[in-house]
Amino acid sequence: MDEQDTGALPPARSRTIKYLPNSDIIEVRYAGEVSYDFRIGTIDALGRMTPAGGFRRLLINYTSAWPIATPEPKAVAEFGARMGRLAFTTDARVALVNAPTDVQVQTNEVLTQGGFVFRQFDDRVQAVAWLLAERTA
Repeated sequence: MDEQDTGALPPARSRTIKYLPNSDIIEVRYAGEVSYDFRIGTIDALGRMTPAGGFRRLLINYTSAWPIATPEPKAVAEFGARMGRLAFTTDARVALVNAPTDVQVQTNEVLTQGGFVFRQFDDRVQAVAWLLAERTA
């Protein structure tokens, strides 16, 4: 049976990257179906906006997102490699909110090898409070 173009659009997805007001926290917020290729694009965007000295506080929010169903082994490996090349300060903190398990595990492996503090949250408000509390400690 031949495959036909159904005219269906790919699932909607988006991301925003912004500084939270009155802080040094950069938040990445995903929405929709998110592939590792899309996450690699985020890493590239973060690389272009790295502050002097590296990232100090990073919040990655998956609350409105879900992982793509198709396996992406090459993209998964590339994501980990690129994340490991992002510049962070020596006291960097990274909070993930509602991240898929595979992303949580990979982020933990990459960041803890670099000596950075990482934590997973189910609530964005708690994640921001943790990042702000650590900033002043």
